[in-house]
Amino acid sequence: MRDVNYGFAAIEHRYRVLGGAPIQVSEDRKFDLSRALVDIYGVGYIGHPRLEMLIELNKITAKDFMTGKQEAAAFDNKEFVKLHQSTLRKVDTLANIFERTTNKSLKTKATWAEQYGFTPAVIGEWAKEHWLVTTLVAGGGLLTFVVRVFDLWVLIVGKNP
Repeated sequence: MRDVNYGFAAIEHRYRVLGGAPIQVSEDRKFDLSRALVDIYGVGYIGHPRLEMLIELNKITAKDFMTGKQEAAAFDNKEFVKLHQSTLRKVDTLANIFERTTNKSLKTKATWAEQYGFTPAVIGEWAKEHWLVTTLVAGGGLLTFVVRVFDLWVLIVGKNP
């Protein structure tokens, strides 16, 4: 929605051309789903064209969906009902993708490393949040403490108590 050819600016411009006075939506009220998906899943999360590929991978219905070229042809042919249906399908599809993203069920081509980053900091954060790793680290720390106390006791008391 940040693109001047297809986004808020384009919609505002088209409305002005048609004689309307568009409502200005403040930047903090706009949400760029495309950019958010790249932030969450990494730049290679899906091939191009992204929307069509996400629809196919996630088995979202494409009924009435038209590509940009198809919409341009429909406009030239004055097939405004088809254009309207395509717009409604795209709105529904974007809502579906957003919902699947928020409930973590969106299927992508992103690898684990692309999604979460494969850095020591990320691995450390993951380890801190995972109960099993935390338990093992705490248990290892406790075992080390016991061994050190025993070694110290042997040094103080001697080898034969």
